Amino acid sequence: MNASNQPSLAHDSLLPTGRRATGIKEIVIVDSACEKYSDFIAAAEAGEVGLHFCVDGTSAVRLARRFRADLWLVAGDLPDMSGFDLLDILLPYVAQGAVDPLLGGAPISLDHVGEGMRSGVFMVADSYRVEEEQRALASAAAGYFVGPVTIDMLRTGRSRQQAQASA
Repeated sequence: MNASNQPSLAHDSLLPTGRRATGIKEIVIVDSACEKYSDFIAAAEAGEVGLHFCVDGTSAVRLARRFRADLWLVAGDLPDMSGFDLLDILLPYVAQGAVDPLLGGAPISLDHVGEGMRSGVFMVADSYRVEEEQRALASAAAGYFVGPVTIDMLRTGRSRQQAQASA
């Protein structure tokens, strides 16, 4: 990252130096507006996760070819392509976890992400549009989030799902 806390390259990484939390260990955020993810940066700096930013679809495809992340957050609008186009390109490289579109993706989407070789690609929108959510789930995205997305939102979702699974 450069002095203005913005990625200096198309792909920039914040690798944790400390102990990582179990489950979701590596996160890739594909969004040209990296400033929206300050809590993810703080978690990476604290050693909780490995964090990788791609500011466009091209750099995300290059990263996916050589790196496996537990979780991908993909913005709907990227400088060089739509997030949906990127999702179609990423799917051959990213092994998705189980998703049930009849349940809207949410109840089980975070359940096994980060276990074994399972990853999850989530579309992120600035405002809710039912058409985009349906398109995301039909495109095999693990889910559809409306920003701002926070790391606590992901933790809460996983905790709730794990509690339901053990009950």
